[in-house]
Amino acid sequence: MFPIMAALAVVLADPAQFDAVLQKYVLQDGKVRYGALQADLAPLTAYVEAIGATNPDSLPSPHAKLAFWINTYNALVLHSMAAEYPESKGRLGGLLGRASYFYRRKFRAGGQMRSLADIENNTIRKFGEPRIHFAIVCASVGCPWLARRAFTAENLESLLEDRAKLYFSQSRSFRLEEPATVRLTAIFDWFRGDFPPGFVERYRPEAAGRKRRYLDWDWSLNDAP
Repeated sequence: MFPIMAALAVVLADPAQFDAVLQKYVLQDGKVRYGALQADLAPLTAYVEAIGATNPDSLPSPHAKLAFWINTYNALVLHSMAAEYPESKGRLGGLLGRASYFYRRKFRAGGQMRSLADIENNTIRKFGEPRIHFAIVCASVGCPWLARRAFTAENLESLLEDRAKLYFSQSRSFRLEEPATVRLTAIFDWFRGDFPPGFVERYRPEAAGRKRRYLDWDWSLNDAP
């Protein structure tokens, strides 16, 4: 019976269910209508319950597993911020608040109780895919824009590349300055070991040979009216 139940759980964690929520409540600029989402939270709650019950080891490929975990991180953040809105608006503003939310708070994911930091650092980053840093979104303005599509095994490569290109096109995350300096999002400071040599130049060749400096991070909520 266990394989049957595991397969059923995978079917229940349908990315199309999350996709519908994203398209309805996430704007083109990546901001989220948390107030409106809170008033219609049942579909996202059902998806979050499904990812909690899913056995990720039963998923058919590494692409499917990574897509599942990216969606899991984003859905848990989206759900928790909307469920506790507007109190959640100030959640990320202070160091203690961020530590409590990302490291101490536990969510059910893949059949276990895990923190967001655990999911990010011990599962998602372990795939060795640097572009995940432009796909997972912690609900702050400084983050990459939240995609309006759920990740799937089929669209993983194209959507990861799309999110990376978008982030590098934005002055809030990449700026050339003189003399011979490039200012990058703090992601490249915090997770520098995740990015292979030449990664930045792959998207912005003009960064070659420039000294790197890092931009301040905006921890305010990526909220939209």
